[in-house]
Amino acid sequence: MDKGQSPPPYPGPPMVQTNIPYQMQQGSYQTQPGPGVVYNQQPAILSTITQESQSTAPSQVTVVVLQPQLTDVSGAIKCLHCQQQIVTETKYIIGMSAWVSCIFIAALLLWPFCFIPLCLKSCKDVEHRCPNCKKVLHIYKRR
Repeated sequence: MDKGQSPPPYPGPPMVQTNIPYQMQQGSYQTQPGPGVVYNQQPAILSTITQESQSTAPSQVTVVVLQPQLTDVSGAIKCLHCQQQIVTETKYIIGMSAWVSCIFIAALLLWPFCFIPLCLKSCKDVEHRCPNCKKVLHIYKRR
């Protein structure tokens, strides 16, 4: 197709779009009706446990506290031993995945390189300790 030629005509009636507003005003968005998210409800597990404990002994209430999942970096958590809000100290320890990698590399007859997983932080497990009481709170195991 040369620059001077127009595209070939298409069969059918021309498309006229009359129902599309070309100039929208800012802030004219409307909220959609539908189920909203309520954040103040108790989880189903907690409410079930509370109802069971109230049916057996109305003066007792069971509270379930879920700790955040700790991974290979330090995390903010409430210590289970000293009850302080802390940021965990991490220490890398040689775990099962490092030993399995070491044995696998040795089985491939690459024995000069089999000790590399024992030196890499990415192959080691992570031990989380409380900086106040120095007790182990969690061990993050590599898979």
